[in-house]
Formats: sequence, C-alpha cells, structure tokens
Amino acid sequence: MPQAMLARVTCPNCNNQFQTPVEQILDVGTDPDAKMRVLNGLVNLAICPQCRAGGGLGLPFLYHDPNKELALIYMPMEAGRTDIERQQAIGKLTSAVMDNLPPEERKAYLLQPQVFLTLENLTNKILEADGVTPEMIEEQKTKAELLQRMLDAVSGEALEAMIVENDAIIDPEFFAILTMNVEMAQASGQAVAVQKILALRAKLLELSSEGRIAKARSDMLEELRAEPTREKLLELLVQTSDERTRELLITFGRPLLDYPFFQALTSRIESAPEASEKERLTALRAQVLDTRDRLDEMTRALYEERSTLLRDLLLSDDPEALARRRFAELDQVFFNVLATNLENARTDGEQDAVAALQAIWSLVLRLIEETFPPEVQLFNQLMSAEDEARIGELLEENRALVTEGLVRFIKEAAVELKGKDAETISERLALVLEKVEELVTEAEAT
Repeated sequence: MPQAMLARVTCPNCNNQFQTPVEQILDVGTDPDAKMRVLNGLVNLAICPQCRAGGGLGLPFLYHDPNKELALIYMPMEAGRTDIERQQAIGKLTSAVMDNLPPEERKAYLLQPQVFLTLENLTNKILEADGVTPEMIEEQKTKAELLQRMLDAVSGEALEAMIVENDAIIDPEFFAILTMNVEMAQASGQAVAVQKILALRAKLLELSSEGRIAKARSDMLEELRAEPTREKLLELLVQTSDERTRELLITFGRPLLDYPFFQALTSRIESAPEASEKERLTALRAQVLDTRDRLDEMTRALYEERSTLLRDLLLSDDPEALARRRFAELDQVFFNVLATNLENARTDGEQDAVAALQAIWSLVLRLIEETFPPEVQLFNQLMSAEDEARIGELLEENRALVTEGLVRFIKEAAVELKGKDAETISERLALVLEKVEELVTEAEAT
C-alpha cells in the first residue's frame, strides 16, 4: 500500500495554506499502482483546494520493485540538502523499506540504492528494467513532442494538416500517451487541459488511420453491448477483418460462443456462394475456436492461481503481510473464488470456515480501501461512523479534506441512491452532507 504522510503546503498562487498527502516510499511489491504513478509523473502533486492551482512538490522518495531488485531514490536538487543530510535521508528511506520486509527478502541491492536528481532519469531506469531500450524511449519522446505540437496548433486547419502528415506515427502507443496526458491533467485538476486533449482525441479518431480503426472497434463493441446476441456477434465478426477487433469481440462475447453459434457460422460457410468466401469464413471459424480455447485455458489457470492464493491466506500466520505482497492478485476473480468458497462453507454449515473466509474478505476490502483517494476514504468512514458525534470528530480530524469537492462527491452519491430502497443510508448521507456543508461554509466565511 502507498506509504504517505501529510505535509503542510502554502499555495504560491493564492498563499492559502493546506495539508496534502505526500509519499516517501513507493513499493511496487505492496502497491502495484505505484509504478504507473511514477511513470505518469503523479507522485507528490499538490492541488490547492481554494484556487485549484497545483504542481509537483519536488520531494524525495524511494521507488522499490522487489521482482526486478530495483531500489531507486529521487533526490532533486531543489530539496536543498547538504551531502550529509542527503545521505541521512537516503539511509532513512532505505531503512523504512527494509523494516517492512520479512528477513528473507532483505537483499543487498537495498543497501546500495541508485540516486537520481531528475524524474526523467529515474523513469528511464524503470523502463530499462522492463526491456525498454533508449531507442524506444526516444521514439516515445518524439510522439510526446508531436502530441504537444498538436495541442499548440494555432488553427483547426493546421491541426488537420499535422494529423495527415504524421499518420504513420499515430499508432496505439500514441493514443496511450494521449490517454496518460488526460489522466495527468485530471489528477492535477486542469479541467481546461482535459477538455483540450479530449477534443484532440476526437479529431484523431476522425482523421487518422489508427483513429478510424479504434473508433470502428469501439463502435462494434458498443453494438454488441447494446445487443448481446449470437446473431449480432456473428454479424460483427463477419464484418471486420481487423484481428484485434475480432479478439476483443470474441473475448466480450465469450458466453455467446455455444453450439447454436457455431451451427449458424457453419451454415454460413456451407451456403457461401463463392469459394473465396467459404475460405474466409472457415478461417474465421478457426480463429474463433482458437481464441475461445485460449481464453478458457487462461481463465482456468487464473482461477487456479486465485484459489491457491486464498488457501495460502487462510493458512498464513500473517495474512495481511501476504495480502499486501500479492495485492495485484486481489482482483474480481479472487473475489469470485472467495465468494464461492464462502457460500459453500455456509451451505455445509462449516462455521469455522465461514469465520475464516469472512476475515479474509474484511482484510482485502480494508487493503483496497487504502488505495482510494483520501476524500473517498473519509466518505466511507463518515458513512460507517457509529453516531453523529463520531462524524463530527472525523470531520475535525480531516479538515483539509472538507472542501467543495467533498460536497460534490456526496451529492453525486445521493443522486445514485435516489429511488433505491436504502432509507437508512439516505438519512445518514443527508446528515453527513449537512455537517460537511456547515464546515465548508464556516471555512469560506473565515
């Protein structure tokens, strides 16, 4: 899980003082999302709750990936430390990682972490460990620079010309970089930038070759979602010649791939008027069968892995430590396995097993909640508080999070609950909203 602390920050734009969570240890072994936060530049960002200005704080942190034996420290020059202070800070960060590892995982590489003055060099090291070559990094930079030029285009005509000229460069990776930029802008509260990037994405989907393929793919998947029938799946598979689109359609429509589906496909093959069409449909049937079998084998293997993990958690002397190390595997498949085992134990009347499985369920939910944004964690605590007095205590303890953003979040939750049979929850929601709005009004008046 992310290891974070609160730092007091003065906004350089409006001089407002506020608290914001900052991370010192980013351990991929316990927090799989840490890697993407570092690569996307989303570590230790601060957004002023008053004026919404924000940016990076330039604070040191340690990045740890036990699987690749990486211990990397970001120690920017703006941290303003002397050599002695820098060494002391490195020692504290290293000790913090070592202290949270079982003895058998405390390896020598942790005692000699690599220190980086810039985030760019640190991220390049992470990518290098993933097999990303300097040439590939340079190619990514070229695409990132092209994206920026497109965002800076002075007119619609200039942008359209740029898209046409660079059609060969606009590939799936280019769209991935664009998506990453949207996420970064959203994380830093840059609403105008988000809209600008999304507008560019719409143009790219319209004008670039890869964009048109991606849009057609998305449209087909949407058609199948709207009409999830064997007939629709077969129609879409026959229509498209794009291998990736077919794989996605087969994956999404796996429950529809039964005997009647293959009967209908075989009938099409037999009634095809031309030999070339028979050959094309026969090849399609072979691809569908092959993809289905691979999906089924992957699913079986995945369920076996999650069943083994559940067994290990039940037998472990320290299930929390194990769950943190294997956090990436606590997914929907794991919950499916857990739910099935819990239901079977209840049906068989095995009360000890029910209690043990419920304990694992509660543990996993708690660890997942730790990954939620602070505002969401506070909201969950407020909704489960035992009484009104405790709600007040939680709000006082987390004054920095009590903002208009929290008010909007609660109102959105209220809209989702409207009309549902959840009277008690609605009453609690109304009480929480009232208390939060009182504090926000009081803060604004001050």
